[in-house]
Amino acid sequence: MATTGTYAFNPDIAEIFDESFERAGIAPSAIGVGHIRSGLRSLKFMLNSEWSTIGVRQWQIAQGTQTLAPGMASLTLPAGGIDIMQAVLRRAGNDTELYPISRSDYLVITDKDLRGRPDRFFVDRRATGAVAYIWPCGENGTDIIAYDYFKQMQDVGEMSNTLNMPSHAWEACCAGLAYNLAVKYSPERIKLLAVAYGGSEYPHRINGGALERMRQEDRERGDIHLYAAYDQRLSRR
Repeated sequence: MATTGTYAFNPDIAEIFDESFERAGIAPSAIGVGHIRSGLRSLKFMLNSEWSTIGVRQWQIAQGTQTLAPGMASLTLPAGGIDIMQAVLRRAGNDTELYPISRSDYLVITDKDLRGRPDRFFVDRRATGAVAYIWPCGENGTDIIAYDYFKQMQDVGEMSNTLNMPSHAWEACCAGLAYNLAVKYSPERIKLLAVAYGGSEYPHRINGGALERMRQEDRERGDIHLYAAYDQRLSRR
């Protein structure tokens, strides 16, 4: 049996719209300008808001570096950066892990301008971008902070564009958009499409469906190590 030997299928937004509208009970021939605007708006909210709250996806992790300067106390994440997953201090070719701390932990540091070998960081997730504060501040011009950061999805753009996601996420994208369209246009299909997208308890909790399958496929494959820590002063981690 002959096969194509190619792997070129990469649906553009127009194809995703056709599939999602059909699932929502709306024939592609019936789609008007208002439907297109509504679908694009729903897709943007889903990818850039909802999907930013359901855990980390590997394809949205990028690595950045920042060369420190003496007295440097913070760095701004690249455009689209939401949070730092892990960071190291690179000195003379050797990497040393930096540890994340909370906002309150950073606040109570007495001398935030102290210079030394940075060993911790706090990420201030602002509405206009994320800023990471390091402590102690940089003490030379040769240290480098290398970090893996989680970034939001790229803008949707035109209907002829493709989405910045791997193939195992396409089904979740279509299922989610179909559900959101049903909320607007096909209330009789809401329950069916909610189960297909996020499971029997969606939108209150994700417990199955295409969204959970995507998350499981995109999980880390390495060993997991759990460490318990007890803060006697606060009685919590």
